[in-house]
Amino acid sequence: MSDQSFDDFLKRTLQQSSDYIEDDNFSARVMASLPAPHRLNPWLERLIVALPVTLIALLVASQLPWRDLVRPAYGWLLTFDSTSLMTLAVGATLLVAAVPLVWMLRKSALI
Repeated sequence: MSDQSFDDFLKRTLQQSSDYIEDDNFSARVMASLPAPHRLNPWLERLIVALPVTLIALLVASQLPWRDLVRPAYGWLLTFDSTSLMTLAVGATLLVAAVPLVWMLRKSALI
């Protein structure tokens, strides 16, 4: 018997044998007698998820070459003169002030 003819046979047989087997509500009684599902405390659910994620993130972060990442930025910061440092501080302050302002204006539909 080829695979195609067996598939056709199986398809015909399954389509023809759609008789329902009466179980005298046995399935409904079993489902009704099952205990209600127990929910965990929402804080415990968050802890179960957050703790492994935090541990894995700390493990990954501990393997990063932090010294190689921080050393160039620290050297760049040390080579700043006071004018450049003041310009950087003013720019950061303007950025910190502008982001909430733009967010509020977009929320009020003025932008």
